[in-house]
Amino acid sequence: RAGLKILVRNYRHRGGEVDLVARHGRVLVMVEVKSRHPRARLSPQHAVTRTKQRRIIGAAGAYLRELRGRPPAVRFDIVEVWQATGEVPRCRWIRHAYRLEDAGVGWSR
Repeated sequence: RAGLKILVRNYRHRGGEVDLVARHGRVLVMVEVKSRHPRARLSPQHAVTRTKQRRIIGAAGAYLRELRGRPPAVRFDIVEVWQATGEVPRCRWIRHAYRLEDAGVGWSR
């Protein structure tokens, strides 16, 4: 959890999903959890393509529209999980993994 308060798991909205919606202080954090085998060619972080980022951002926008009042600051994180069969998983939390600009989208509420 690392200081995050989880608000929603697997939030879905029209073609987009956010694995975890959490709060970190005053910031709303949208977390994508990706797992891979340690010998995978593509890292979990790199598996979150621009297309996937756009879908997450779309779902995040829908979640924000459901909130009342002034929207909080939003951050997009990735949690990488590396796990081989029978081994203890290794995790890495990547804060600010991408931004709206990185995904090539604007923000509207």
